[in-house]
Amino acid sequence: TDVCESADWYNSKFIVSMASNLNMTRTPDVHFISEARTEGTKFVVLSPDFRQVAKYCDEWIPIQAGQDTALWMAANHVILKEYYIDRQVPYFIDYVKRYTDLPFLV
Repeated sequence: TDVCESADWYNSKFIVSMASNLNMTRTPDVHFISEARTEGTKFVVLSPDFRQVAKYCDEWIPIQAGQDTALWMAANHVILKEYYIDRQVPYFIDYVKRYTDLPFLV
């Protein structure tokens, strides 16, 4: 939540909130989450406790300390396997070449 403008949430199709209680830290912006959900955006909250922002979510994943890294490594594995290894998706390949350091990883 620190790098994108909150208005971009309205244009998203899938949002994950992790380590952030938007109601407390981004109070003026949290309305974009409810507006995005009205447009069909799926919203997932990763948090050990059911905090205020979880009332907006489609799914709450109660992770414990240390599980967040394993969860994102699994998500990256699925993305790379389905869009890079199993089949070559031109949009994904172009994005990777332009905006990431993936081509340099061994």
